[in-house]
Amino acid sequence: MQQPTQTYKFRRTQSRRHGVASLLAMLYLMLFTALAVGFYSATTMSVQISKNERSIEQAQLAAESGLQFVRYQLGCINVPAATPDASLLTTVAGLLETQIGGTANMNGHHVSVSSGVIYIPASNEYTMMDSTTNAQFRAAIWQSGSFLVLKVTGYGSNGTVGRAVQLQFQKAMHASTIFNYGVASKSAISMAGNVKIMGATDPTKGSVLSATAGNTPLTMTGGPQISGDFSYTNASGSNTYANGSIAGLGQSSANFSQHVHAGVTPPLFPTIDTSSYATYATNTYSAGGGGKGAPSLVNTIIPPNTNPSFAGGTTIKGVLYIQTPNKVTFSGDVTIQGAIVVQNNPTGDPTTNSISFSGNVSATSIGTLPANATYPAGERGLTGAFLLAPNFAVSFTGNFGTIGGSIVASKFSLSGNAGGTVQGTVINLNDTAMSLSGNSDIIIASTGTTNYPTGVVFGSKFAPLPGTYEEVAP
Repeated sequence: MQQPTQTYKFRRTQSRRHGVASLLAMLYLMLFTALAVGFYSATTMSVQISKNERSIEQAQLAAESGLQFVRYQLGCINVPAATPDASLLTTVAGLLETQIGGTANMNGHHVSVSSGVIYIPASNEYTMMDSTTNAQFRAAIWQSGSFLVLKVTGYGSNGTVGRAVQLQFQKAMHASTIFNYGVASKSAISMAGNVKIMGATDPTKGSVLSATAGNTPLTMTGGPQISGDFSYTNASGSNTYANGSIAGLGQSSANFSQHVHAGVTPPLFPTIDTSSYATYATNTYSAGGGGKGAPSLVNTIIPPNTNPSFAGGTTIKGVLYIQTPNKVTFSGDVTIQGAIVVQNNPTGDPTTNSISFSGNVSATSIGTLPANATYPAGERGLTGAFLLAPNFAVSFTGNFGTIGGSIVASKFSLSGNAGGTVQGTVINLNDTAMSLSGNSDIIIASTGTTNYPTGVVFGSKFAPLPGTYEEVAP
């Protein structure tokens, strides 16, 4: 009778074991299911985080790339020196339009000012950087006083995730290599007879540049000489050399071509600002009896339409400030201890404005004036220029010894036995004739780009202020 009981106990125990096993199996199944769901969730979350991080990085990269693009453009523009703050933004917009208006980066749009903001490419568009990732940016520029503020917003593959950076820019004057030349002219240059352009102690100082758009940048007749190289901007220009020499070589020399440079990038030509000189010109010249005579001109203004003609023995000390229009003639010897300048924004042109020297000129720098109440330190500090005369024709027919500064005009001629040493550069601002003839010599003792003359300014670009960089809301 014991055996059935034992069998029942065995079966019950076996049933319990199966129950426990099933329960364990179910628990394992639930555990693995939970783990699988957890892994799935974690993986999905990781993928989503990765996508978000990638979108953030793409947006940040787009914003930074856009910042560099616009920074480059702002560094290339040339804002005229006299641009007032009131018209700064419209001026910048016009200059940017010249550079990038209608291009692919602008999606065919043109640069303009809308509600005091310049948009690149437009207020409702973006510049595509990468069509694969859909990385794109839009820039906005607005004015804060004399500064510009640039904000660039970027987006990546996720169009809802954006990043924006902001940076301020300030004006920075362009540098120019023009003072590395002995003579630099926007016009064609004609050299006839035995005229020479020579470096005083270094032949390379006697280099010459023609930035004319004309077909013949340089015409030499007779045996003129240029001690340095000759450069011209019109790559298709053709020159006439005759028996002239450049860098001591005639055109038949095998090495001649090494000293003639076609298609060079033109340097920036300066703008003239004589306001600092005008402060010291306090005495008004009166023509008197027809403007004849040999006066002593001390810090003198010559009013418009005076057209004075000064005989020999005239002395000029300090600033001679010429208003326009005017034709000023020095028919005899003249001694100058100072600078001759013309008014800002001169009216007329080289046909109505002229300064002529037909006698000998003895000129020393304004910095050599005595230190007294008549010539204060500020005036004596206006160094580097002898003659600043935009919109004027300037001619020399007599010797001018050593001139303590650069000569800047809009038309220039030397003839006869005129010549001397220029402690600076001779610059012709207009694409009009520049004529050197006879036995005239120009000896160049320039100081290069390390010493810009007072009153000679170049346009401004915009340079970033690194301390103003910040990340802002898109």
